[in-house]
Amino acid sequence: MNRQYQNWGGMHADLVKRTGLGRQETKIASLDHVFIMNLRGAAARGSDVVDGHPIAFKPRHAGSVIYIPAGTDWTGWDEGDATASYLLVSIDRNLAEDTFAGAKRHRLPRLAPSIGFRDCVVEMALQRIAMEVTHPDPLSAVMAESQAMQLFVQMLRLNGMPAQVAKGGLSGFQLRRALEMIESPDKTVTLTDLANELGVSRFHLWRAFKQSTGATPRALAAKRRLEKSSQMLRATALSATEIAMECNFSSSSHFSTAFKLAFGVTPTEYRRLSRI
Repeated sequence: MNRQYQNWGGMHADLVKRTGLGRQETKIASLDHVFIMNLRGAAARGSDVVDGHPIAFKPRHAGSVIYIPAGTDWTGWDEGDATASYLLVSIDRNLAEDTFAGAKRHRLPRLAPSIGFRDCVVEMALQRIAMEVTHPDPLSAVMAESQAMQLFVQMLRLNGMPAQVAKGGLSGFQLRRALEMIESPDKTVTLTDLANELGVSRFHLWRAFKQSTGATPRALAAKRRLEKSSQMLRATALSATEIAMECNFSSSSHFSTAFKLAFGVTPTEYRRLSRI
């Protein structure tokens, strides 16, 4: 087992690579919030029990995330690839509460545990924390805490905010169709393509989409491409140029620039670090 770790006050991050072990048993009963992300490898079978209640096991692939709220007991086992790596981040509950100090009239609500979910905002924040573990510098603590804030804001949105379309936003059908087109692997979808498909003006589509999702169509599409590219760097042997084409970047240099802005390292460096 190969391990790298960093402590940043109220945060602790472990980057672990294991080999020769197809089955892994886990038990977490922590006063801290815990995030675990598969960086490499997959688990096809297993069992999960949260606070004494069995829950359905979901196969976990590279990019899958587990969130265990502070004060929650989780036990489980999984079987899969013998060679795998994962990131474990524990965050002090006081740091999580401080994230929302002054921003809400009430205390941070108890967030629900989630085992094996996917969300690009959560994944990108955890990937940035992983980069700070492997490339620490005097500003790593500041960067890690800023990513922790993003994690809790997104978890609150996923678990604690009303699931309703913002006033003036897209209808449920329109939003689903727009997301299907943005996430299609076939081509890069333009604002005009989306507007024509939904039968609205480009201006209305841009404004309503942002009201519904908090991001513009272009920004969300860029996040999806970066998320897909990071998964391919971890899980395939394709070159950076091939991945750039597969993910609909205009060129390999555009891909490299966008990736470094998002993750702090080039695609080549990211691949090397993910396989440590």
